[in-house]
Amino acid sequence: MVRKSLENKMLTLTRKTDYALVAMTELARCAPEQLSARKIAELSGLPLPILSGVLHQLHAHGLIVSVRGKQGGYSLMQSPDEISLADMIEAIEGGTRLAVCCHEDSPTNSDECDIASNCRIKEPIRRVNESFQRFLSQVSLAHVAFDKVSLDLASLRAKF
Repeated sequence: MVRKSLENKMLTLTRKTDYALVAMTELARCAPEQLSARKIAELSGLPLPILSGVLHQLHAHGLIVSVRGKQGGYSLMQSPDEISLADMIEAIEGGTRLAVCCHEDSPTNSDECDIASNCRIKEPIRRVNESFQRFLSQVSLAHVAFDKVSLDLASLRAKF
């Protein structure tokens, strides 16, 4: 019973981001071939209407190329090695942060947080967030598409 309540409170990406990662993976696996939105939906089982919107966002952020017409479709703008997980998440979510104060543009005494002036965890959480962002930037689409993701916790350890 405790597990079920925890499942609803986990830090998760939106379904649109899930779909973006799946679609980008299909494009990486089929590169350099172009795939139509319909073909990506067929290969992945994603719903076409939502997938179309996701592909539009990925195109708007310069991650994929869109060619119209009968022979058209979508392809990656860059090699799968050059597209990071952070890039893909940014395109759909607008970025990630662990807490309100972790935003790069967040002033020291943020109006977004009631305890910012007295907070003892702001700097440690900011450093954790920076490490998390660095990790997401180091994981490429190729890592995800071809199941080569490794998590090196040693590289994320803070030096006290």
